[in-house]
This record gives sequence, structure tokens and C-alpha cells, in this order.
Amino acid sequence: MQQTDLAPDRTQDIQTLEDLNRHYVRSAEQSDAAWYQEHLAEDFLSSHRDGSIVDRAGFLQRISGPYPGTNLQAVDVQIRLVGELALIHAGFRYKSLDGKWGSGRYTDIYARRQQRWLCVSAHFNRF
Repeated sequence: MQQTDLAPDRTQDIQTLEDLNRHYVRSAEQSDAAWYQEHLAEDFLSSHRDGSIVDRAGFLQRISGPYPGTNLQAVDVQIRLVGELALIHAGFRYKSLDGKWGSGRYTDIYARRQQRWLCVSAHFNRF
């Protein structure tokens, strides 16, 4: 994992964000909407590969359905801290239901609010 803009006192933030990223990916594969309910900001927005932008309620509804594959993995994770914001850039791999491997990239943006990191924005694209 590559980390940039890291001051010595931000190590705990990076560890927290690494953990949040792992759970974000796990929760997507397991359709764990409860995890997202707890970790998405009320003003969360997500842009999708079809160009649509979905609010928090729409995202929670979509994520509640079964994931269309297995073996979802984050790869090449890069975390950048910019003040009270964190950007997580990463690739992902997954196995589709027909057994073929697919991949893509995502960027999640977290904001520290009331001493807690919440995801405020997400963008993903499959290749």
C-alpha cells in the first residue's frame, strides 16, 4: 500500500482508513448494508459507471441486493490525507457469476467529522 502526504502523527488515521477500506470491500461482497449505514455520511453521494449519481438512500438500497460475483479484492490501495479529508484510490478484482475475472478502479473520499472518519463520496468503474 502506498501512502502519501503522511505526517508522523497521522499513522493512526492511516490504520483506521485501511481498516475502513477493508470493511467497505467486504461489506460490498456480503451485501452488508448495516456496515454502510454506520459508515456513510448523511450527505454521501456515489457516481456509477453508467454516469448516474446516487444518494445515500439509493446506495444503501443497491448494496442490499446480492453482489454479482465472488472473491472481491482491493488491489494497489493508495491512501492520501489532505487535511481533514482522505482519498482512497484502489483497483479491485472479482470473479463474476459466470466464472470470469473482472477488474476496475475506485476512489472513496472520507471526511473526519466529530473525530470520526465517514465516507462522503465514492466512484467506481469496471473495465
